[in-house]
Amino acid sequence: MGPDPKKVLLLGVFSLVSSTVYADVLMDMQGAWSGSGWARETLDGPKETLRCRLKNTYDESARALTVKGRCVATGRKIALSGELRASAGSDKITGYWFNPDGLGSVYISGFQRVDALGFTFRVKHPDTGADLAQNVEWRSGANTLRLRSTDCARPDVMMSDISFTR
Repeated sequence: MGPDPKKVLLLGVFSLVSSTVYADVLMDMQGAWSGSGWARETLDGPKETLRCRLKNTYDESARALTVKGRCVATGRKIALSGELRASAGSDKITGYWFNPDGLGSVYISGFQRVDALGFTFRVKHPDTGADLAQNVEWRSGANTLRLRSTDCARPDVMMSDISFTR
């Protein structure tokens, strides 16, 4: 006796719906964003006030969100770019984040939900050699995007909090 046709149909619908839901969060994050907040590079580093602009582009066929932008802190400009790529039929995301004036290129991996992405990155600080690792969350809403991060070793310590609008 073969598989139950109702179960096969239900599994097919679930995988189609779940892959669409996962792709939607990346799609929702496309567009031109401006925002402000704060960030720090290290646990003992100062909180720097930031103003930021992002231009996010979503490529549906590649299931990838390309991020390009710039943040301004007191006395300096910070260029940002990256790519977040969804795995078909899965909640997994991978990609990279690039800040040429800071930590350089960083590989990221994580997951996506209906309205949020979560990923972790690990890197050695280019100036001090210190190991840095952060958990990052991007949460989207109707014309809002919020980026927050915590230290991996000390999740109670916030490393950034930046709110954007379209």
